[in-house]
Amino acid sequence: MIEKATVKQMNQAIEQSKFLLEGLWHVVHKNRFGKVLSEEWFKNLITNEGLDYALNALAHGGTAISAWYFAPFSNDYTPLATNTYASPGYTEMTTLYNEATRQEWAEGASSGQSITNAVAATITATGAVTVYGAGIVGGGTDANTKGDTAGGGTLLASGKFATGKTLAESETLDLTYTLNGASS
Repeated sequence: MIEKATVKQMNQAIEQSKFLLEGLWHVVHKNRFGKVLSEEWFKNLITNEGLDYALNALAHGGTAISAWYFAPFSNDYTPLATNTYASPGYTEMTTLYNEATRQEWAEGASSGQSITNAVAATITATGAVTVYGAGIVGGGTDANTKGDTAGGGTLLASGKFATGKTLAESETLDLTYTLNGASS
């Protein structure tokens, strides 16, 4: 039987040795002339599927995913840790923006325990639409294909904006995503 003091020590050791991943979004809504209409910074959750991917790629020899993509969604949905690539919970925008494929998260090398896309990925509305959030997806066979959930990819993270962004035709959303790592 484990003594209460030992359990307390084990819990303290676990708390002190955590490896944390945190995602931070920067979203800029612009009108068709490039004027900024709104700007928002917010944190998101890393999905269980994303955490498993990170652990496997880091410590178990799992295959690294070399390209990640933004998957904006148009329903008022709050992402859950249990969401997956195959079942993201949200309704991804597929015909509601001009770009032919999901826009790539073109991240640079990690520095200072952070990795980000220095140049925002932009989506351009085809008509009136409200965007509520976005996910980061990669891997599988069709990760750059809008709406794909059958390609066996990974949903790394997803986040809901504090307020939906209502875009008119030709308005844009600039998406920047930063992944931060820390040890507690």
